[in-house]
Amino acid sequence: MTNPLSLKDILAIPDRVNDLPDWVREPFCRFIRLKQRNWPAKRVKQHTFHQSRMMVSMILHLNEKGACQDWTDWSVRLIEAYIDDKLREGKAPGTINWHLYIFRSFCQFAIDEGYPVPHILTRIKVLDTPKRLPRPLSDEQLLRLEACIKEASVRAENEFHRKVAIRDLAFFYLMWQCGMRISEVRELLVQDVDLSGRKLFIEHSKEGRDRMIYISETAAAALGEHLATRRHRDSPYVFAGRHGPLDARSIADRFRRYREQCGVFVTPHRLRHSFASQMLAAGMSITSLQRYMGHEDLSTTLIYAEVSDPMLQKDYYRGAATFDPASAELARRFLGLSQKDELRQLIAELKCPQLEPMQRMEILEQMESILDDSERDSETSEQSA
Repeated sequence: MTNPLSLKDILAIPDRVNDLPDWVREPFCRFIRLKQRNWPAKRVKQHTFHQSRMMVSMILHLNEKGACQDWTDWSVRLIEAYIDDKLREGKAPGTINWHLYIFRSFCQFAIDEGYPVPHILTRIKVLDTPKRLPRPLSDEQLLRLEACIKEASVRAENEFHRKVAIRDLAFFYLMWQCGMRISEVRELLVQDVDLSGRKLFIEHSKEGRDRMIYISETAAAALGEHLATRRHRDSPYVFAGRHGPLDARSIADRFRRYREQCGVFVTPHRLRHSFASQMLAAGMSITSLQRYMGHEDLSTTLIYAEVSDPMLQKDYYRGAATFDPASAELARRFLGLSQKDELRQLIAELKCPQLEPMQRMEILEQMESILDDSERDSETSEQSA
């Protein structure tokens, strides 16, 4: 077995923190140390590195711009200048907001510790961000990508490249057909794989929760072949590199290569979007999908319903059939949900305590519409008889 990182390595504060001036360095180190206690152990080192690097860069920027010598020199004006500079650099509003969230949290920590930080800094407004819908791949794109990866193993120049292609196919299926995050794939342990039961145990996912997921026959076969041929047999990780789990950048680079070969713009997270959209289109309830994907808030899962909503699609075809008879056939062909199945799905959604009043009202209206359709169908059948 590969020796895990020691606790000292995991909790280490990056050397770059030493670039901070004395008056802010010591409280910042305590701030990071407290956050480390709430992070999953396997992500402590990564989160520590990224947040320390970002915060050190931001604080040094503020101090240089405002010639700051103390906490009281920090101001909203300096923060606004920082935001403008980052926008000019081409940083996305979402990225800048992440900086602001952590900075506000640090300021609140410093205030609680008794440092003279201006309270207004804990209420800095973040930037408006566009509400973007997930962009799932089409069935044709997924099949083209699948064929490209399969072909790579057939055309491999040597045994090493063949094993790499087999590995690529395994994590492709885990992301597409099982909806796993890239972090969950790379950190998957051999001991958490149950091929015979067709399920995987996900430990400490993004929300810090454990969960069990089920895997398709195709994904199980690909995963089994990878486990039988993988290079680092002594590693506890299913997808192992030289020093622990395979690097996320390495996985992304492999997908980038296949994207160039088959012309499908794919990313690991886009495969997860595709999975969620396909499951909703197949009739999976929104609450079941929430549990499967490990979403803490139902609102996160509901985003996918805006991309793939079978009942909304059926409602559209029902209306379109009044002026386009061909649409009635489309509704019958693509939406095979019975009225009972639709009602069961909506009832499951109603049971979720996180629903907003408006969402609950929309579901009730959909249920009422289904019942009205059922009554009309019954009346039509009686008249025909």
